[in-house]
Amino acid sequence: MMTDARVREPVPILLNKVLRYLECRGLPPMSGAVVTELTDGVSARVYLVEDSSGRRVVKQALPELNVKSLWLADPHRAMTEAAALKLAHGLTPDNVPALIDADPVDCVLTMSAAPAGLLNWRSQLLQHTPPTSDLVFVGQELGRILGTWHRATWADPAVAEQFSDDETFEQLRLTPFHRTVLEKYPELRTALRSCIDELADRRECLVHGDFSPKNILVSESEVWVLDFEVARFGAAVFDLAFLGHHLAIKAAVLPERAADLQRTFKEFLESYAKALGRTIEDRTLGWHIAALMLARVDGVSPAGYLSEPQRVTVREAARAVLASSDSSTAALWNTVLAHAQVGAP
Repeated sequence: MMTDARVREPVPILLNKVLRYLECRGLPPMSGAVVTELTDGVSARVYLVEDSSGRRVVKQALPELNVKSLWLADPHRAMTEAAALKLAHGLTPDNVPALIDADPVDCVLTMSAAPAGLLNWRSQLLQHTPPTSDLVFVGQELGRILGTWHRATWADPAVAEQFSDDETFEQLRLTPFHRTVLEKYPELRTALRSCIDELADRRECLVHGDFSPKNILVSESEVWVLDFEVARFGAAVFDLAFLGHHLAIKAAVLPERAADLQRTFKEFLESYAKALGRTIEDRTLGWHIAALMLARVDGVSPAGYLSEPQRVTVREAARAVLASSDSSTAALWNTVLAHAQVGAP
């Protein structure tokens, strides 16, 4: 859902300009407002604005992502994110920020901030801190949330029309992930081509597109999901695989938590199927997860937290799955767990 309101190039909203920007948008912060730059992402400038009235987030999409390789993307994807935020917040208001303002010229969104005290789930996973019960809770909540979105938008022609633009998904997902690894591993063409064709052709529901631990904030009783800039009407399997590949990578490099991470994904799928109200097609999900795993070591956006030995473990596990005729999640997890034990110190 790209906008045509491109009268000029977006003006960068830098840290010292945020308060003035909000005033110009008719959203003046209260006296004594504090602005903090949030730097965890690579695709946007993100600022937290706190004053006596509450907390807001200001997010401006970048035309060039902050990675080592050249990675360009249309910043007007922010307007797609605005539409997806409104839709998802309406369906799950306790789990998604509320959109306050959308600026189609400078590609900036202003939205409500998550409650103070919520923690980034990726950071928790990498620090090995969540107990099994917390992992299970988050997995179940994520399945419920995603299943709610997918069910409400399944085969909806109005949503399909609203999110029909595939440009951002191609720029931020298919080209830097799947097509890049296909060039590097032509021997895996059967599996990778199958994944690409399925993602490019299937039109089922609104897909988040970045359903990743880095975009999930958690507490003992709350789960928030952020960052809808890759949203499109597409193949539901992508969201399942995107969360799955993050958990599988962490299982491959954290063998002591591998069983817990596998259980988390199992709980996620069961909760998702219940919320969706239909049986999940597991036929190619293992291949989709493995394709994304391989992309995170040999694609345009490699996972920065992996050491070189860990990259080898993830690469070999993913290649083994993609070379196999068994494309199920059961085969994927059996392979990941086996490689995790081999790669353990």
